[in-house]
Amino acid sequence: MSTQVRKESVPVEAPAGLRDIARTFLGIGLASFSLAALGEAKRWVTEKRKWFTDEEYMQGLGLAQLLPGAPTVNLSAYLGYRLRGLPGAAVATVSFLLPCFVLMLLLSHLYLHYGRAPLVAGLFRGLGALVVGLVFNTVLNLWKSGVKTGFNWLLALAGFAMVFWFKLGVIKILLIAGAASLVLLRLSGRYPRLARWAGGRSAVRGKCSGSGRPAAGGTGGGADKAGNRSVSPARCSDASPAETSDMARNGCAPDDVSPRARPAGGIEELRAQSAGHAIAVATDHKIWRGTVILAVWLVLILAVDLLLIHLRTPLWQMGTQFLRIGAVVFGSGYAMLPFIQDTVVNQFAWLTNQQFAVALALSLITPGPVTIIGAFIGYKVAGFTGALTGMVNMYLPAWGMTNLAAAPYARAGRVDAVKQVIGGIVAAFIGTLWVVVFKLAADTLVDVSAWAMALAAFAVQRFTRVDTVWIVLAGALVSLVLFR
Repeated sequence: MSTQVRKESVPVEAPAGLRDIARTFLGIGLASFSLAALGEAKRWVTEKRKWFTDEEYMQGLGLAQLLPGAPTVNLSAYLGYRLRGLPGAAVATVSFLLPCFVLMLLLSHLYLHYGRAPLVAGLFRGLGALVVGLVFNTVLNLWKSGVKTGFNWLLALAGFAMVFWFKLGVIKILLIAGAASLVLLRLSGRYPRLARWAGGRSAVRGKCSGSGRPAAGGTGGGADKAGNRSVSPARCSDASPAETSDMARNGCAPDDVSPRARPAGGIEELRAQSAGHAIAVATDHKIWRGTVILAVWLVLILAVDLLLIHLRTPLWQMGTQFLRIGAVVFGSGYAMLPFIQDTVVNQFAWLTNQQFAVALALSLITPGPVTIIGAFIGYKVAGFTGALTGMVNMYLPAWGMTNLAAAPYARAGRVDAVKQVIGGIVAAFIGTLWVVVFKLAADTLVDVSAWAMALAAFAVQRFTRVDTVWIVLAGALVSLVLFR
């Protein structure tokens, strides 16, 4: 087992400031329509900012899909937390949601006060076609990053089939994929050919207490064959910015470890192993202590939220209903729509079916998740305060769960066995995204103009360096001409 002896800790500078996080996620939010947000976020945080590796990003995507609520919002919270803890998660999430909230607020005001949403029909058709092209490119990029082995291909195809033909829920499919990955992991120890086909890798060296980035000759560290935690011999300064931020919070500094541990024997090896084990235990203790403190903060945030909405009956009714939906509905933002419709149309009659259809259309032609429809509902019920209440309470439960899970999940994700399970879950999820692409295409690409818009958006994003926000703005202008 690789070991390291920790030297005196020195402070680690945070890899990203809150202002940088805000600017980055504001840019992501401006150009993120539907599931295209997943590709836009990946481009920003792995290619432009280089805050995360592809592997770290895909692991975050796996957690975002396993939790209730909108995966794009969960992913923003996770990435923000990995960079700067709870403040980073708050800034990333608010910045990501701000553009779609402001636009939805404006369109809601125009529709509810002037009787109709101006130019909705043309914009909806044109931008809907454009979104198909962007989502198609996003899924291609995710496939390239997350489906690399024969077993990943099998899980991705199975995920597609189980949704498209057997109509299974996404969360069930992800659990099946995780279980299948565990079974294969056990079998690969006995059958080397199976291990090569599955992309299985034995526990190897990583960075400080096992990182998500591979060291020379292996993958991220974690555990040996006996399941003991290994401590990497690589320098912490080799870690990605997200890993460095984790290390700073967990008491590990860039120069805590030697460049490469030398083989030790006898009593020296035992001492080194003992020191490495002590570091791992101390790090785990810091993570769990931080999680408990974080849970207290989240409870206080929820208490303040409930206290504020309790002051007005409509806000209390809407806020508690959205909290319930946001806490228990798994799958995606689209999976939440039937529950939202039943609540706001059938139970409380806040909207008519026609108004709900318009609200859904507006949520689709604005950037951000489709669940921003909560802002329209809130504005209809109680104006600006209602819109803010609707948005906050729709995302607060999953946001809290994401923050609580982020540090333990990132720590577990550095263990090779857990990596393979996460990889299987992500592969199955990517397979289910193709169903979304096909359904969007079938509903939207109904004529030559729509096909031209989708293909043009795909080609420009895939083969040029034009920012997505300019593609969307140009698409909106073209829509006003082609789809009048």
